[in-house]
Amino acid sequence: MKAIATTILIFLFSSGLVFGQHQPGKNYIYWSDDYELVWTDFEEIPKRYSEHAAFSVVGYQSSFNMNGQQYEAEIKTYFSKNESWSKSWIATLLLHEQGHFDLAEVNARRFRKRVKEAMEAGTISVSVFEEMSDQAMADLEEAQKEYDEATNYSMDYRSQLQWSEQIKEQLKKLEAFANTRIVVSRTGK
Repeated sequence: MKAIATTILIFLFSSGLVFGQHQPGKNYIYWSDDYELVWTDFEEIPKRYSEHAAFSVVGYQSSFNMNGQQYEAEIKTYFSKNESWSKSWIATLLLHEQGHFDLAEVNARRFRKRVKEAMEAGTISVSVFEEMSDQAMADLEEAQKEYDEATNYSMDYRSQLQWSEQIKEQLKKLEAFANTRIVVSRTGK
């Protein structure tokens, strides 16, 4: 059985994105359509001299396995409570931070879609999965940057509301890929 486990951490709401690895646990919230972030989820002490009002850490936990009978992958979006912080508890800012988390889930659903299509075509492998993961991270980085710039980091209220609605629409459009676990039979291939 070939297996790969990739954990990717992306630091958002900063001037750049920093990548790392970790093991999710009780300090992490996995994305769910019935849970929205609250300010008490931001447990890290705010960075006093940061130019930012808030800092969210979101990322993916992903794994891929293949054996004689099936392909299996799992791609979960998470929010790191003990690494995220806020200096201000303004509703618009919280909406913006939720947008970062939701955008990560939109991107995860696109990633799951590509993985499932490759599984069904029989073209998936460990290296292909790794390439897809790298591309998903690049796509997310671009989307997060565009989001921050378009909303002026939550300061443009009208744009923030438009983006929040667009993100909800994207989540709905990709609802078929909401399940974090993907299993496709290899029989007959």
